[in-house]
Amino acid sequence: MTVRGCDYSHYQSPPNTTHPPDVAQMQASGIQFVMIKAWEGDSPDPNFKENLANARAVAMPLMGYVFLHASDASARMQQCFDALDGAVIMLDWEQNGVPTSIVEAWMDAYEARFSRQGTAYYGLYPPATPTPRIGLWPRVFPEYTSQSGLKLPAWNGDANPDWRNCWAIWQSSDSGSVPGIAGHVDLDQLAPPITIEDLTAWLDDGTPLPPRPDVVKPAIRMLQLGLNHMGYNAGTIDGLWGPNTQRAIDDYSGYHG
Repeated sequence: MTVRGCDYSHYQSPPNTTHPPDVAQMQASGIQFVMIKAWEGDSPDPNFKENLANARAVAMPLMGYVFLHASDASARMQQCFDALDGAVIMLDWEQNGVPTSIVEAWMDAYEARFSRQGTAYYGLYPPATPTPRIGLWPRVFPEYTSQSGLKLPAWNGDANPDWRNCWAIWQSSDSGSVPGIAGHVDLDQLAPPITIEDLTAWLDDGTPLPPRPDVVKPAIRMLQLGLNHMGYNAGTIDGLWGPNTQRAIDDYSGYHG
């Protein structure tokens, strides 16, 4: 079952919208975690304290995200950590000109203060080439396409992943719709091996995400290989159950209902 989330900021609150995010309504619609903008430059997001309080009032798992700039320095980082009020950090690395040294400085400062990791948000083409250090933090990956068309795979459950090569959270849309939020909002989901209980435990105390090797995709790949070998066109052997695989199964079984 897909674990769904969304992320938002002051852009989803008045005067930009008709009403602030209603987290209880979001939760009732199936949203199970949120990422709230917390900080940029020298200031907290104008609605962070309100959004944080409203999410905590209904026990919504959450992270606070920080939009990184090349000018970020130690004093600014510590001010941000104070403003987070215990929310786990997400480093939003998308501003042009922000070097890897800034990302690593945030990571070092956060781990030194809180003895735990946060997450790092960056796309397929970040401002600079991610380093092995950056790859230690679970990745939030923005890619607005179908899951089968993703250019970066989800974490497959293997132990000690290099998060430069996979994602823990996929931001699947920047123009989604969620009950309780007026206007468009970013939509997110967890990698299949991560349950909401896993995420909650990790947010609470840094409990490592448990390795859960994927047994489904290898089984589907073997099925696709066998169907193709027998002349039933299952398409690309990719471990994804798409229309070609379903059609090949129907042809094999003689079912065309």
